Amino acid sequence: MAVCAVGGGGPEWPAYRGPCPEVEFIIGKQPPVPDLPPQDTQRRFQMVFRRFLGEFARPEHPLALFLDDLQWLDAATLELMEHLITDPDMRHLMLVGAYRDNEVSPAHPLMRTLGAIRKSGARMQDILLAPLRLEDVGQPVADALHCARDAAQPLALLVHEKTGGNPFFSIQFVTALAEEGLLAFDPDAAAWTWDLDKIRAKGYTENVVDLMVGKLKRLPDATQNVLRQLASLGNVVQIATLTLIHGQSEEEIHKTLREAARTGLIHRLEGAYAFLHDRVQEAAYALIPEGERAAAHLRIGRALASRTAPDEIEEKIFEIVNQFDRGAALIDSREERERVAELNLMPASEQKLPQRTPRL
Repeated sequence: MAVCAVGGGGPEWPAYRGPCPEVEFIIGKQPPVPDLPPQDTQRRFQMVFRRFLGEFARPEHPLALFLDDLQWLDAATLELMEHLITDPDMRHLMLVGAYRDNEVSPAHPLMRTLGAIRKSGARMQDILLAPLRLEDVGQPVADALHCARDAAQPLALLVHEKTGGNPFFSIQFVTALAEEGLLAFDPDAAAWTWDLDKIRAKGYTENVVDLMVGKLKRLPDATQNVLRQLASLGNVVQIATLTLIHGQSEEEIHKTLREAARTGLIHRLEGAYAFLHDRVQEAAYALIPEGERAAAHLRIGRALASRTAPDEIEEKIFEIVNQFDRGAALIDSREERERVAELNLMPASEQKLPQRTPRL
């Protein structure tokens, strides 16, 4: 078994979306399990999960799993990851993980977990993803503008200067220049043109989140409002959840988000919407003033709790309690506090996973 800890970002890991009844088609209907003390329950879960993966990780069919943003994992998931990697019976599995090394310190739980894995003797490889070099930025810029590399070099130098070689930021920066007419196609000259002095005078930020906030603010107010709710819920959100919160039909939700999807800020999946990148989610979340975020989460929690059918509460319990917990300080009704406590004590919520709400 090998684990590869990669510094940097990568494809998004969808937020947990509740029970997965389809698994029953693979493993068959399972009998009820007895209640156990918390520690024994955790060990049982780890054993069952290990056996489940073992059904797929076989000599003739090895299994590779990719986990993004390891720095955001909760303690229980980190413990499960360590268990899977260090267990000698777990074979034919390669676990690839990505994390931002600038968001963790030596005392971070992830670092302690990786240290424990190394000490166990498990095979492990670290790959550090460095920023793009100037020449790495120059060639894509020249290719995009269909011009010689030397002609594009001054613009590539500015892009590299502003973005620090961050691939995602580089793409978004060039796109922003085109959207604002600072990078334009001249049909008479049959070439792309730009004015470096005007670009510098624009005073573009060197922070990708600030740049994305600027793009989001050019969208209609109604679209920004839905994107704020989307960012508060996570990186990937079910359309059905959005309809519950807004009290709108799916068709109305799609119409409101059409422009954001057209510009590539979000993607429409089967039954869900996902942000292009977690930096876009952070930018959308930043549209909510810091002092209003707890109230925003509380409103979402109340909407989900009141509009979800009683027999579907357990399926959505993760989303509901995470929203309530982030706005709990604003609850002044004893009745509502007791209701939130009951929700947190529901069996499905005892192992609740943290939503990927950006920490700005």
